[in-house]
This record gives sequence, C-alpha cells and structure tokens, in this order.
Amino acid sequence: MKTIHIVVAVLIASVLILFPLKSKATVPPLMSFGGFNPFSSPCTCTAGGIYWSYYAPLFLSSIPITGPLAYVSGASTLFANYIPPIDTETSDLGQYLPNVQVCYMGVAPYCYPMPNLGIEALLGTSLPGSK
Repeated sequence: MKTIHIVVAVLIASVLILFPLKSKATVPPLMSFGGFNPFSSPCTCTAGGIYWSYYAPLFLSSIPITGPLAYVSGASTLFANYIPPIDTETSDLGQYLPNVQVCYMGVAPYCYPMPNLGIEALLGTSLPGSK
C-alpha cells in the first residue's frame, strides 16, 4: 500500500515537471480615440468623479473612433497639465478600455445606464495651461 502511494506521488510529480501549469493572464487592449469635446456631464447615479463625455471627430484625423466615453477620476491617467475632460471645447487624444459601463444617470431609484464606448485610461488635452 505504501509503495502505491509513492508510485502515484512520483507519477504526479513527473507529470507536473514535464508539463508545468501555465497561467495566461488576459489583459484587454487599449483602443485609441481622439476628438473635440463639445459636451460633458456628471453621472448622477454613480459615485462622484465620473463624467460622461461625448467626442466629436477631428477632421483629417488618423484616429476615427469617437463617441461617448466615461472619465473616472482616479482611474484615468491625465497628461498635458492634468486637465480633465470636464472642460468642454478642448481637443483630447488618448486611449480607452472598451466595453465598460460605469455611468448611470437619473434620480435614484430611477437610474438608467448612459451608453458609452468605455473608460478613458490615458488622456491628453490641447489646453496650454492648468486651471
């Protein structure tokens, strides 16, 4: 009986050595966006610091993806003088994490999701200075 336990243990150890377990972490790719920000609104049914921003296309842009995106303060990395996209009438360029819904608007308990393309992960603005 003891030899059977030893044989099974050696067999399992040899299988794990010959065929090690591999974990594959899936990191979703960041998608690029760019556009003019004519409208931005705070999400009223979610925790503070989340804004729904719509981006209109920049003409002759090599990055055609535009539309609504969610800005999450503390989760979105800002560049160009750290100005969030709350200020309208700026041109923004960056990357977003697609297919994430975080913005809900309305008055509780009547909240509805605001459709967006994803969360802004990296963001830079065209403003020259900070406020």
